[in-house]
Amino acid sequence: MRRILIIILSLTFLPGLNVSDFAGEQEEKEKRQKQYEEILALVKSGQFIFEATRAFPQSGPSIDLTTNYGYLKVTDSVATADLPYFGRAYNVAYGGKGGINFSGKANEIKISESPEKMRIQYSFEVKDRDVFKIMMEIGYDGDTSLSVISNDRASIRYSGKISAVEEEDP
Repeated sequence: MRRILIIILSLTFLPGLNVSDFAGEQEEKEKRQKQYEEILALVKSGQFIFEATRAFPQSGPSIDLTTNYGYLKVTDSVATADLPYFGRAYNVAYGGKGGINFSGKANEIKISESPEKMRIQYSFEVKDRDVFKIMMEIGYDGDTSLSVISNDRASIRYSGKISAVEEEDP
């Protein structure tokens, strides 16, 4: 008799737990969807900044950039970058800055959406003193992986976040 009572009580309370768990999951899913839509609108606006927090050179360990941060800024189809570089350079001017530095028109901009994975791929090319191919994989919350391919240097990858470009006070 005691077993039957325990089974009945267990079956009575278990569905209530599952419903509340499902409601929490649904709420979290809606929150992520809203974040994804905001990040997608930011990327499509063409007005954002990527701030690097970690570099991943082709050889060697990853490098924390908290004291040597870098950025890539996109405004009105003009890309400006100042990213630290760790890797092999093949053809770089003597006495140069040493990092990945460019400012120029972003050509061949491509935006690829993946709503089911809540990811965005954004790529473009900039011709400055060198040709830089930039590929970004952006998550629903702004977490971003940025790859830079150059004619004169080994490729490098950075991780960080994108955000809206803040207005500068005159």
